Amino acid sequence: MRTYIKHILVGLSGFLLTSNLAFSQQEPQYTQYMFNTVSVNPAYAGTTNALNFVALSRMQWVGLKGAPVTHTFSMHTPINGKKAGVGLSVISDKIGPVNNFYLSASYSYRVPLNEKVTLSLGLKGGIYNYYVGLNRLSIIENNDVAFNQNETKKFHPNLGLGAYFYADRWYAGLAIPTLIQSDLNKDNVNTNKVSELKRHYFLMAGYVFPINSDWDFKPSFIEKVVTGSPLSTDLTAQFLYRKAYWMGATYRIGDALAFLFEAQVSEQITIGYSYDITTSKLAGHNRGSHEILLSYSFEKLTAKKIKSPRYF
Repeated sequence: MRTYIKHILVGLSGFLLTSNLAFSQQEPQYTQYMFNTVSVNPAYAGTTNALNFVALSRMQWVGLKGAPVTHTFSMHTPINGKKAGVGLSVISDKIGPVNNFYLSASYSYRVPLNEKVTLSLGLKGGIYNYYVGLNRLSIIENNDVAFNQNETKKFHPNLGLGAYFYADRWYAGLAIPTLIQSDLNKDNVNTNKVSELKRHYFLMAGYVFPINSDWDFKPSFIEKVVTGSPLSTDLTAQFLYRKAYWMGATYRIGDALAFLFEAQVSEQITIGYSYDITTSKLAGHNRGSHEILLSYSFEKLTAKKIKSPRYF
């Protein structure tokens, strides 16, 4: 009976982990991906030509016990006369009994292709800390030795690559944030495929269409690919009002419909909020997902004072 209960709880934990977009992804989910690019693509580091800090918190599937909670802090800045950039990302991602911690540093180098288009190539390296504490789960029989001893801690090195093309009104990028694959629990026969650290591929692009002197329109997308899993695609449409206010929506195919709002409250500070409405099988079991973002840019590193927010 105890073994049966254990299998149910392990399966539930695996379901919560793999049903984050239902695509078996270990990489955190971001609805406001377009304002947190450096956490996904190391080639983005330094491309804003300013020292930039971003803090983001995501509470997914509110009301569902053990649902994902993600906290992210990142910074990046140009160096070497703005020919290169460096960045740092710190991510805490908790899903049920699973705690993931990511720490990585990024380096990018920019190559102008012509007067309008620049290619940035990026590399990142860091560590991935994986922790599973089945002994922390609430169970019927507290003296169940199988749970009390089932705790896994692993540190794993990581490398990532990225490329980022950009001009004044468009961008396109490809990133592989997890190059090194590993079975984090290969010595534990009680775990399943959720403990495999798989290689992820991210494809992203966006374009800004001017409408009139007050309004711009920006469609964008990010596609996430994991070997052996279906595609995960976010399709986003945003309007920019008077170079200061972003508003729009994202459709995450098969998973959620999200609404986004960002505001540049000063020349340095941008705040953002998004709310996801779940459309998957979990729709009736949660109250949606919330994501808040705060960004701060130091203009003194720019050769020209910023009069309006960057489009991306």
